[in-house]
Amino acid sequence: MLQTTPRILIVDDYPALVTITRHKLLKKRYEVLTAQHGQDAWEILQDEYPDLVISDVEMPIMDGYELCQKIKSDIKFRKIPVILVTSRIQTESLLKGIEVGADNYITKPYDDETLFAKVDELLNNPVAVSDVKETFPIKIEGKTYHIKADYSHLVNLLVSTYKNALGQNAQLERVQHGLNASNQELELTKREYEDLLQNIFPKKVADSLLAYGTVTPERYEDATFMFTDFHDFSRIVPDLNPEKLIESLSFYFDKFDLFVEQHGIIKIKTIGDSYMAAGGIPVRNTTHPIDVCLAALKMRAFVKNLEEALPESIPYFPLRIGINTGESVVGVIGKKRFAYDVWGTAVNLAARMEQNSESNSINISQSTFERIKDFFDCEPRGEIEARNMGIVEMYFLKRIKPEYSDDEEGVIPNRQFIRDYNFISKG
Repeated sequence: MLQTTPRILIVDDYPALVTITRHKLLKKRYEVLTAQHGQDAWEILQDEYPDLVISDVEMPIMDGYELCQKIKSDIKFRKIPVILVTSRIQTESLLKGIEVGADNYITKPYDDETLFAKVDELLNNPVAVSDVKETFPIKIEGKTYHIKADYSHLVNLLVSTYKNALGQNAQLERVQHGLNASNQELELTKREYEDLLQNIFPKKVADSLLAYGTVTPERYEDATFMFTDFHDFSRIVPDLNPEKLIESLSFYFDKFDLFVEQHGIIKIKTIGDSYMAAGGIPVRNTTHPIDVCLAALKMRAFVKNLEEALPESIPYFPLRIGINTGESVVGVIGKKRFAYDVWGTAVNLAARMEQNSESNSINISQSTFERIKDFFDCEPRGEIEARNMGIVEMYFLKRIKPEYSDDEEGVIPNRQFIRDYNFISKG
């Protein structure tokens, strides 16, 4: 008879814990599926039929109790054993788990021995599924729980829970050793994905990709987008061989990366001589229009200063920048070659701002201007008609206002700027 490798579905909204548990189970030669919450797990169950589900109880959208109840109420899935994971065993959590049909519990933190024992027990000796429909009420600590009248299942779970609680004090030392081992494994895992993912994606996105293999698209009502390109780039490029072109772009973009990092915004991508960055994603904040403008001023100052101190091997590329603030959708596309990207009219308008900018100038939209005008000097420069958006006002971002600037060029903010900026960041 052909034997198949048991498949285990891990459900948890904490990527680091998913990564550690997945790594442990893979080393034991199990196949592992992962889900971010109960609804995600329920959708996976429709296409896959795992041999076991390990689910945290506290999750957004659909918690572990609701997921367990749906599994045990569905004739197709009710034979799948479910282990619920809780921070601690309490009367309420235990009885609620029994009420929804959980097959076993694990309490955090747990060591490898506890994890593998629970998994092996349920895979090799699954709890028999009962057709009993009746329930009986149990009132404890002022709350009533409706427990299925399946005596054997109830006893099995209570005995298992009792053993788990009884052994916790004796296992503290082993748990600590287990945690130390887990931390070492986590460090190894971090090194593995930091090189491969975190230099490409924001940490929040990299963690989700590693744990779940996907990132849930998100709508951002408020973010700021910046596009840059080099003026007359197409005229200069034919004189450069491919190696020199890459060296030149890296010279500029490496510095842009530094400015982006300094101001808490992220690079989205580069396409040819175009560099795209955004503020307010994936971590929402209230200062992103200011952050993007500060980074843009540094980029422009860097490029303008190169006119007088440019390395001989690097051609001079005048810079154009466009900035806009608005709503967007953010997500990851691709199954194997992931690409983190943004979509929406706000993104398109930022690109139009760049296209209508001038050499070594920063062109911003009305929406960005309204958010940064108290901190920066700007110059009105008329209107453009943007497709699907109508007439749009434009402004040149000139510099930080003198009263807020720590340098003559208006690129470095002073203490007053920082104090007022911090007030906004707390809003």
